[in-house]
Amino acid sequence: MAYTEKQKLKPTNVQYTSKDFSSIKNDLIEYTKSYFPDTYKDFNETSPGMMLIELSSYVGDVLSYYIDYNYKENILTTATEKRNVRRLSEFLGYKSPNTTPSVVKLKVQTTINADGTTGQPVYGEAPSPIDSGLQIASSVDSEILFETTEEVDFTASGSGDPAVSAPILNDNGEAEKYILTRNVRAVSGKTKTKSFTITSPTKFLEIDLGESNVIEILNCIDSSGEKWYEVDYLAQEKVLKETYYTDADANRSNNAYNQGQEESSVSPIPIPYVAEYIKVAKKFTSKFDEDTQSYKVQFGNGLFRFSNSGSNAEMVEQAGVTINGQNMTDLTRSAIGGSIENHFNLGEAPANTILTFTYRVGGGATSNVQVGELTTVNNAPAGVSITVTNDEPGVGGTDGQTVDEIKNNASAFFASQLRCVTKEDYAARILSLPPKFGGIAKAHVERMDAGTLLVSTLSYDQSKKLVQTPRLVLQNVATYLNQFRMVNDIVDFGFTLNDTLYSAYIINFGVRFIVNYDRRLNPTEVKLNVIDKIKDFFKIEKMQFRQSINMNDLRYNILGLDGVIGIKTLELFQIGNDEYATGRQLYYYRADGTTNGSATDYGFEYNFTEALDENGVYRPSVAPAVFELRNPNNDIYGKVI
Repeated sequence: MAYTEKQKLKPTNVQYTSKDFSSIKNDLIEYTKSYFPDTYKDFNETSPGMMLIELSSYVGDVLSYYIDYNYKENILTTATEKRNVRRLSEFLGYKSPNTTPSVVKLKVQTTINADGTTGQPVYGEAPSPIDSGLQIASSVDSEILFETTEEVDFTASGSGDPAVSAPILNDNGEAEKYILTRNVRAVSGKTKTKSFTITSPTKFLEIDLGESNVIEILNCIDSSGEKWYEVDYLAQEKVLKETYYTDADANRSNNAYNQGQEESSVSPIPIPYVAEYIKVAKKFTSKFDEDTQSYKVQFGNGLFRFSNSGSNAEMVEQAGVTINGQNMTDLTRSAIGGSIENHFNLGEAPANTILTFTYRVGGGATSNVQVGELTTVNNAPAGVSITVTNDEPGVGGTDGQTVDEIKNNASAFFASQLRCVTKEDYAARILSLPPKFGGIAKAHVERMDAGTLLVSTLSYDQSKKLVQTPRLVLQNVATYLNQFRMVNDIVDFGFTLNDTLYSAYIINFGVRFIVNYDRRLNPTEVKLNVIDKIKDFFKIEKMQFRQSINMNDLRYNILGLDGVIGIKTLELFQIGNDEYATGRQLYYYRADGTTNGSATDYGFEYNFTEALDENGVYRPSVAPAVFELRNPNNDIYGKVI
């Protein structure tokens, strides 16, 4: 129908921006006066007409409020109800826990005997690896429980723990015993198990665990022994599988220090697990339901048709996947099979089985403990003698995140997108590699040409000294990064010299000093204080890739010591002379990879004389390297005058 001038809207005195009670009431009064001047004239507050106007204004006010409220609650930055904030954060991929556990580092010790002939530790007496789940109770409140999240292996350590203590001497001054120490991570909570019987398959089946303080789901096994994997979202197809090799594995070495990758020698760091990604159809997600105040798990929508023998024959249905009435068999072979290799992209729905969940509950603000409070072991393996304590307080336990915390964490999570984009993203992701796959102490990433990323890493040995990261650990890192890297990024590790792979450069050095002291004080005590200050300044935790060394900062720290009134000499060196460190060479590799000397424990040669600028700063090397004072007890030379 053609448009005519008669169809134009006529102007009215209706105000469409009025939203509160008073403005709506005034508009209705003016509207009545304008359009019904002869019909109604009694605008007294007690008149029946005013009652109807005020009732209409009340309804308009309430409707306006809820329209504004609903709009406000649909935006993360303005939402105020925790229920809505949780759901909006889940839309961004962030799941907020209802409670957070306290985390602590436990010191686990055991005692072994010394060999009667050599006085060396008898490592064969060390107990077998203790599985994760070792339960330790607080000595103050027995209801506060902590469980270890990793196994305690006295034959392997990936965190630089001291392998063995100084010998414990008997009355004759001979070595009698040694103490082995391992540091492990533990979280507050206790493990529970609950089973659910599933009969007929249901798409997107939800199961309520009936717990409000679930920290993590440890395992899910069905009645046939198949494992179901927890994923971040149902469309996730790959999960990280960890394979542990023991003495029974014929194709691997017999301990966690060698997984068959080190042909000539045992790896300097333990590698108990090998990482690989696998595709899974048996998967589920978990989340906290604000309405029921409990944790729920949800499964996928893939349904099976079973043969008479009970074996899986084929997938017969999956929501949202149809092509013009084609049967599911043809569809699976063509469209789905080519992209997901016959795996359900949203997961399988369980049917005719019993699902057994193992999960950990606990946490909360009351789970934070003080130093030395965790000493009681509730479930030590039979025949194993260990002692446990915590040298650090247990912190981090809260009664859930606040609304503001959820908002900020969700924004940060969405910004990262679980993807490595910048080189800093890659470095942070590499350092977050679980220790069970091999420890990474230092990481540096440089973006090269053609989308190549050069990754340099270093690890700690048992004495917390830097070593080259073994090849198997680099393989685990590459596998771990595969799910996070950009599709066009190529990750390359280390460099090769003379057919030998190095993960990064290590530059070792010694320190020489001569200080003037106050003669009213003991010179030996002043010297020891200076050495301790140098040790603290060059702690390996403080040293990073491409880090310069400002000697002025060290001078300032030394001059602040009691008894030090001046510094005559303070320098770094790799070659000693007749005055100090006679015959010492604190490097083993030249820049081209050839070796020189007998100091096999040291790293690469570096010219400290040329690296020192006019401002007293040792410049970092061009290649990615970390400076290390490897042997503080042997490589610091000095005197007081």
